[in-house]
Amino acid sequence: MSAPLDIEGPTAPPRANGELVFSEPWESRAFGMAVSLYEAGGFTWPEFRTALVTRIRAWETGPTRDEPWHYYRL
Repeated sequence: MSAPLDIEGPTAPPRANGELVFSEPWESRAFGMAVSLYEAGGFTWPEFRTALVTRIRAWETGPTRDEPWHYYRL
């Protein structure tokens, strides 16, 4: 089983010239851990995506929406 990394659109992983790219090295490692947990059967990819979108939506509509987004602090 491998993560659906070939998807397109707003839920696709960040890419430049076809390669995955991240702003910081820790982001790449965190994404790698998520993919590893997915491949180990810890959750389905839609479950992961839904959980992440839920966290982002809570920030966008919550009282801290004027502060910078830090999903790892939720």
